[in-house]
Amino acid sequence: MQPRIMGDTFLNLRHRVDSNFYLFCFPFSEIRRRVCAWMGYNICFCKAAPFVSGLVCSHNFAEYMVVSVLITYFTDTWKEDNLLKAVAIVNVQEGLSTTMVIVMTYISDAHISRLKVIVCSTAAYITGLVLLYLSALKLIIRSTEVGLFYMIVVLIAVGKAGGQPILKRYLADQLRNHEPDPETNEDRVEARRKFWWFIACLSPYISLLIFHAASWPIIFISSAILMGAAGLLFLCAIPLYHHSEQTGSDLTNVFFVFKAAILKRHLDYPSTRDKFHTNDEVLNPHQFFKQNGHELYLAPQVKFISSSNSTKHHKSNSSGWLDKAAIKEASSLSVKHQASDRRLFTVKQVKEIKFLLTMVPMWSTIIMFGLVRSAANTFYTEQGNDMEETVSIYILLLVRYICRGTISYLYNRSFSKKIPKEQQNLRQILRIWIGMMLSVLCCSVAWGIEVHRLKIVNKHGLVDKPKDTIPMSNCWLAPQFILLGLMEGFAIDGLDEFFSYHVSESMEGYVSAINDCVIGIGSFVNGFCVYTFRGWFAETINRSRLDRYYHMLAVVSFINMFYYWCISATFYRKAR
Repeated sequence: MQPRIMGDTFLNLRHRVDSNFYLFCFPFSEIRRRVCAWMGYNICFCKAAPFVSGLVCSHNFAEYMVVSVLITYFTDTWKEDNLLKAVAIVNVQEGLSTTMVIVMTYISDAHISRLKVIVCSTAAYITGLVLLYLSALKLIIRSTEVGLFYMIVVLIAVGKAGGQPILKRYLADQLRNHEPDPETNEDRVEARRKFWWFIACLSPYISLLIFHAASWPIIFISSAILMGAAGLLFLCAIPLYHHSEQTGSDLTNVFFVFKAAILKRHLDYPSTRDKFHTNDEVLNPHQFFKQNGHELYLAPQVKFISSSNSTKHHKSNSSGWLDKAAIKEASSLSVKHQASDRRLFTVKQVKEIKFLLTMVPMWSTIIMFGLVRSAANTFYTEQGNDMEETVSIYILLLVRYICRGTISYLYNRSFSKKIPKEQQNLRQILRIWIGMMLSVLCCSVAWGIEVHRLKIVNKHGLVDKPKDTIPMSNCWLAPQFILLGLMEGFAIDGLDEFFSYHVSESMEGYVSAINDCVIGIGSFVNGFCVYTFRGWFAETINRSRLDRYYHMLAVVSFINMFYYWCISATFYRKAR
């Protein structure tokens, strides 16, 4: 009996030990399973990806080490009457590089391949960097220096516009080609693109360790050499790339739809759906058409476009005139010939343009945001140029980029999956509004810090000594750099999400390009404002009243924040 009891006790003890060991090992096995699943979903070792990412890395290096501090180089180069000229050149570069993104995207889709656009823009970028290097060595004739700098910033703008935006889509093409047939998981392609893009964006960390104290000539020539080497490797890997067929650009239809609608403005609105050109597409009447009396219209409404011949009874559908591009004409020409002559478009094509036009009110609120962003890009680094360098200015720029990426990631992880689909529209509007509110705070903080900086300048008699160091740590600028990154993470990334949500799928590829173009208008507005209030600006930043300019921007941002709220409540209350 005793041996039997001891045997049962031993079995129970062994079972308890096995259970505890299983519970101890279970979390590790679950973590391992999840890590493997994440890696399988997000990481794809595509042969072409390292070469594309290498070129992206070189572009990021030049953006971080050169473009972001160009105004400091210009003010260091010129000894007198430099600030206004430097501001003008920097705003031209920034405005062109953002507004030209849409042009480069259109060219890569409609005329020449993305590969050729990338190669040509990279060559322009390298040329601009080499010319900067020659100017830093004082090998440029003084009388032609300003004109040369304008040419340099144009070359850099072309390089930026045709570089990263096109590389982003080109990298997605390569990863999409590695998806298993017959179906392509676009979410997985985007996740893998973000992984490779994140690897490429680590270049600022590396450059900070090596070049944070380098001279201007070394920074310029290093950027040119790195981009040249990355470009050569990119060209050597051409046999590895997947070359997709050009299908044209959907942006082409914008002009021709307007033209067709204007040419057919005399037509009456039909009362039956068969008068519209559907190209044998199966359409949902509740989704595509709107009944207004006995007339039919295409959804959505574009409230701010007024119809030239709308009656009092039909005034509610003010965008109906654009629908006439999809109405068949009663003529000797067949429907096929009308379409080939670009006088007739399908219902789907017209709707795509109308969905795009619904974004115009939102874009009108972003221009002032672009003004604030451009002012920050122009003056923040210049403020710290003569301050005590407790930390490198590149660290402050890095803090800005980290804040933008972190807040965007956390917001997406925290709210995107928890909010119901029918409330996503409200979440996107709120996200952009938070960015607008942060822009007001950013300008206010920058105003307060600049007031304090000028007090120290006047106290120590440094107004006419621009090359002397101000006894004030450049860490004082950290709050405004942090707020700048946060407002970009909320507003700019939120605008991209809002755009994708409201336009048709065919236009989603132009999300960042169009938004960058609108925000880039703010750079030209900033240049215009600086010229308008040029009484506040002198030869150097110490003699200028930058505090007044920041105060004005804070007031404008505050007004724009409420303007945005009115636009959102008027045009975007209902989800698409």
